[in-house]
Amino acid sequence: MNKRSFLAITLTALTMNTSAVFAANSPVTFHFYGAQDCPPCMAFKRDHLADVQAEGRALGFAVEDNVIARTRDVPDVGVYGERDPILRIAAQQLELTYPPIFFVSRDGQVMSVHGPHWQDALKAAQSLSQK
Repeated sequence: MNKRSFLAITLTALTMNTSAVFAANSPVTFHFYGAQDCPPCMAFKRDHLADVQAEGRALGFAVEDNVIARTRDVPDVGVYGERDPILRIAAQQLELTYPPIFFVSRDGQVMSVHGPHWQDALKAAQSLSQK
């Protein structure tokens, strides 16, 4: 690897979201999709996200935190950017695609969908990461 390639890779890694970098290297991912105007979403983010992230670091699973500005935009395909496609796959297992939404994937495949129940998604991520 030459010096220019090394610098390009290093700069790219530094500018990427830490959870996205970790997710790329982890076969199990805990996904959280929410909106800033969603009180339960912001309560999870404020009160529980750090604990889930710590558990992920300890057990080796990734945690993706995906929050947009408005709940009303959730049905719009593409609103979550590059992380939107896997949400649309998970949403097929939900009666209503409404935040907060929690699910778990392994190697890019949706393994379990838990709707607004983050504790169930955490248990699934813990279990899958130990297999």
